[in-house]
Order: sequence, then C-alpha cells, then structure tokens
Amino acid sequence: MTEEEVVQYLKSTPDFFERNPALLEELRIPHPVHGGAISLLERQVLQLRKSSADYRGEFDRLVAVARENEAIMKKSRRLVLKCLSCESLDDFAGVVEEVMREDFAVNYLSMVLFTEQDLDTSIRTASWEQAEPILKEMLAQSGCYCGVLSVAESEFLFQSQSDSVMSSAIMPLVSREGGQVVYHGVLALGSSRLSHFDKEKGLLFLDFLSDLLSTLLLRLLP
Repeated sequence: MTEEEVVQYLKSTPDFFERNPALLEELRIPHPVHGGAISLLERQVLQLRKSSADYRGEFDRLVAVARENEAIMKKSRRLVLKCLSCESLDDFAGVVEEVMREDFAVNYLSMVLFTEQDLDTSIRTASWEQAEPILKEMLAQSGCYCGVLSVAESEFLFQSQSDSVMSSAIMPLVSREGGQVVYHGVLALGSSRLSHFDKEKGLLFLDFLSDLLSTLLLRLLP
C-alpha cells in the first residue's frame, strides 16, 4: 500500500482512530521544536496549546484596540464639548491646539483658513488661489491625508517648523453645498516621528474628527 493510499484511506475513514485508540499511543512523530519523537496525542495537545495561544494573542490585540478606541473617543468628546463653548475663531483655535497637544501628544499644529475676507482672528489665512496649487494633490483625495508631505506642502502648512515635521495628518475643514465640497481650511498635525500617523489605523478616526471640527468651525465663520 502506498503512502497516498494510506492518506486516502484515513480521509475516507475518519473514525479509524476512534475504533483503534491504542494505535494513537503507539504512533511516534517528530516534535515540532526539538525533533524528538512524541505520540500523536502529544502532538495534538501541542497543536491545541498553540491554537489557544494564537487565539489568546488575537483576543488581547482586540482588547487593546478597543481600549485605544475608547480613549480616543473620550478625548474627542472633550474636544467637542470645549469647542461648543467657543465664541470666536481664536477661542476655537486655542481649544483645538490645547487638546491636540495635551491629549493627543501632537508636536506641531497649524490651522489655515481659506478666505480673502479680513477675519477678526489671529488664525493664519490664505486665499484658495494661493493654497490650491500647493495642496491640490493632497486635497484631491477623499477625506483626510496621512503620510509624508512634499517640501512645498510642508513649508506652506508648517512654515518655519517644516524641517522638523517627519509625518503629518491633514484634516480638511469643509462644508457640502449643493453636492459640492467647499474647502474652508485645513488643520495640519505634524510629528517628529516618521511613523507617528498610521494611515491604516488612523484614517477613520481622522475623518470623524475632521467632520466634527468642520461643523464646529462653520458656526463661527462670518
């Protein structure tokens, strides 16, 4: 009988070892780590332990993610509640900077509003005609941007601090009018660490925060 025939026979007779339990203790197979011979039952126990450890590791990972998300939501709630009490654009900018630095450990922050009006605010402003050629590739994406900026983008957003910014998260501040997206500005977050802003993990939260901050900003714009 060939090896293939043995395999086929065992597949077609799944109760074989139930009818021949003593055989399980006589079979010897290599240990997966040190190579010594062990019984099939011992091998099954080792496999079950490995599967259990894998499941436990995945469970621990999911718990850690859930706790991280809960912490982020609490920080976001604090940000929203504080912004709701703002009565001016400067109040709004101050609250955003305070919470981002204290709660989210953001090293560098820049807010730019796109307008040609003279606003009663210390927030930096630029016309859309100035900003669009520099930021168009980034703003052409749907939602927020995470990653490394070009030299021109970084200098426009972070100015004198641009050389220190290694990775960024850019949140557009927008409204939707007649099915069209209108850009009112951007909130740029920067880090001195290259991998600080993870687009695989953080984009959903950033999009959520971008929508909230956009709504809160529109209350204060003339």
